[in-house]
Amino acid sequence: MVVIEHSAETLRKRQALSRMWAAFVIGWSLIRTVIIWAALADYGFNPWIYVSIDLVCSVIDAFTTPRMVLSFIDNRYKSAILWGVVSLVAFVIPDIYIFVGTRTLPTRVIVILCVVIGSMLSMAVFSVVRKIRAGRAAIAAGEATMTAHNHA
Repeated sequence: MVVIEHSAETLRKRQALSRMWAAFVIGWSLIRTVIIWAALADYGFNPWIYVSIDLVCSVIDAFTTPRMVLSFIDNRYKSAILWGVVSLVAFVIPDIYIFVGTRTLPTRVIVILCVVIGSMLSMAVFSVVRKIRAGRAAIAAGEATMTAHNHA
């Protein structure tokens, strides 16, 4: 197994970005709870159970998603897949509660929820792929710079 050594600056930057991601995910969890509560209050939706589930899952997602992205950037695929599976489960559990924790939803509401969930999942995948590509490009640019300095 190849161990990748990163500079202290790179490690600090990764830690700062991971913390920003955590703050965003947890903040979005609270906003999403208010939106869903307003939309589904008439169908037996319990916002307190939902926010509890969503906050736990958001903390897990805030921890696992950066590790997945960084593992992919560092070409540690087994680790990346493990973190990715845990992140995906944490991502969908709150949505599953919406369907399980409400009384019968009208077909129109189910379709809207499925479209929103699918859109959010698509945006998340797109964002992760973009971050992986950007991270790999930054590493490649750094290696090119190091190679140029070593040959000079």
